Amino acid sequence: MRQEIAVSLAALLVVSGCSTLSQQEVFDSMNQMTATRGAEPLIWLKTSRDVDEAKMRVDALLKEPLNEANAVRITLINNRTLQQTYEQIGIAQSDLVQAGLMTNPLLGYSIGHGGGVRTSGMTLELAFLDLLWIPLRKELGGLALEETKLSVGDEVLRTVRDAKKIYIDAQVAQEAVRLNRDVLKSHEASVQLAIRQYTAGNLSKRDFLKIQDEYSRTRLESIRLNRENAIAREALTKMMGLYAEQTDYKLDTKGLMLSAPFPKSEGLERLALKNRLDIAAAMKAVEYAAKEAGYTENTRLLSEVTVEGGGEKSTDSARFTTIGIKIPIPMFDMGEARLSRTQALYNRSVQRLYAIAVNVRSQTREAYAQSRYAYDGADEYQSAIVKVNQNIMEETQRYYNGMLDGIYELLADQRRYSEAKIGAVNAIGEYQKTEADLVYVLGGAYHATK
Repeated sequence: MRQEIAVSLAALLVVSGCSTLSQQEVFDSMNQMTATRGAEPLIWLKTSRDVDEAKMRVDALLKEPLNEANAVRITLINNRTLQQTYEQIGIAQSDLVQAGLMTNPLLGYSIGHGGGVRTSGMTLELAFLDLLWIPLRKELGGLALEETKLSVGDEVLRTVRDAKKIYIDAQVAQEAVRLNRDVLKSHEASVQLAIRQYTAGNLSKRDFLKIQDEYSRTRLESIRLNRENAIAREALTKMMGLYAEQTDYKLDTKGLMLSAPFPKSEGLERLALKNRLDIAAAMKAVEYAAKEAGYTENTRLLSEVTVEGGGEKSTDSARFTTIGIKIPIPMFDMGEARLSRTQALYNRSVQRLYAIAVNVRSQTREAYAQSRYAYDGADEYQSAIVKVNQNIMEETQRYYNGMLDGIYELLADQRRYSEAKIGAVNAIGEYQKTEADLVYVLGGAYHATK
């Protein structure tokens, strides 16, 4: 009997097949998918060795002044919130492996005695219909894994967008602080001159107080800008997952540049629908819900049919071998509720896909409009307001040199010129952030079509 059971178990192992985990292969596939949409290579921190190697790479990148590209690279390597999402791939892959396995057989052993006779027996019970349902379950698991991979890929692209925007905020804040120093120095020079003139009786008290008021207001503005700089830098530090000595990095001091705008809006909605990974994930969810509804329909009455084989032997050398089958009787549960539930889930997934598609179209139109208007504003600041104030300052300098204007007029125009440059930096930063939004809204296809 033991030999027969062993043979049966071996046969079942062959039938059910063996499954191996390939989480890294799925991750590599997702890595390649996001790379074609402009993301940097990803690293899945699964071991202490991976963590150590990632730290070495991060430390190497931080040795140089931090630019936007390296900030994104560090985020994709070191952001632990993003690392959490990678584990969803491991969960989905494990579920797929589990879906391909048969339910463990139940091995029973019993003994009995009566009338001077002792008996012993063994039984083996097998969920027979697993052989039929395993392919369906594996198909569902495969769809769930694909949906997860696409969802994680979308999270990667959103993280890239967020890292770019946070870096831009930090760079703008740093540049604003630097430019504001010139404004503050100009006000300090005005106050020092005003003190001497007021003491000498060459400046009225009212004018002296006005100059003091402007200086105090500029100091308050300087405090505000330094506070915003600290907040923006900390947001970037947190985004990159840095701590301890890593937080002493220096930002690149290269000025923000106004790149060319996206040339046209025709076809952007189609491009977004084609490339957005959340759209693709929602489509997989619909396919999964449809398959699940079909699976429930097929199994709602005969979901747990088992085959049982056994043997019994007694002390009087009598031996019996039995085989049987257990079929659930659909007397109380006809599976209608489960079927109705899967149909509702399918309908929900269809409506969700429709809603996401509508939202993506709206996001595309809005992101393009935001980008165009932000570019126009930044261009007006850079090509008109900054240049006009520079020309005004140069003309005032000539008037001052010819003793036609006083020092206060020159200092005031210098301040307006510096303030115009601060406004231009903010405007260019806003435009660059709308570009990052547009890249994501188009599913990472922006860089390839610009």
